Amino acid sequence: MKRIAFFVVLLALSTELWAASPWSGVWVLRDPTTKFRLTMTLEEVGAGWKITCRIPVPDAPGAAVTSVMTIETALDGKEVPNLVDGKPSGQTMEIRKIDSHHTFTVVKFQGQQTGISKSELSPDGKTIKTENNIAVSGPNGPAGKQVQYWDKQ
Repeated sequence: MKRIAFFVVLLALSTELWAASPWSGVWVLRDPTTKFRLTMTLEEVGAGWKITCRIPVPDAPGAAVTSVMTIETALDGKEVPNLVDGKPSGQTMEIRKIDSHHTFTVVKFQGQQTGISKSELSPDGKTIKTENNIAVSGPNGPAGKQVQYWDKQ
């Protein structure tokens, strides 16, 4: 759950898409400390976006198991639920598009704000840098600032 919630924060921050936009497509988290591949797919849905994250569950018995987290947002800063394997996770996000290369997200868990995230798309459209400021240790990971990079596939 910790990995899922943290991954959700990163995804939400990087939701600045248009049809044929450099934000749309499949992104992979750059993390040399793990052998698992975390991916997110960003796609246009109506006036907003659908974010689908595939999160490996490393402690699952047997073959590789993956959880799927989805968020649908209008990129207007309104609160939307995070679904994990089709069910509410208790986490919500308020994702707002700032401009063509930046987003701002407020993350809540069971109604309490647990962090904020800022995402920036590189000028060449190949990398998303996400800065997470996690206020409370919990499902999003330890409190503090974290920087992550996502590479476009």
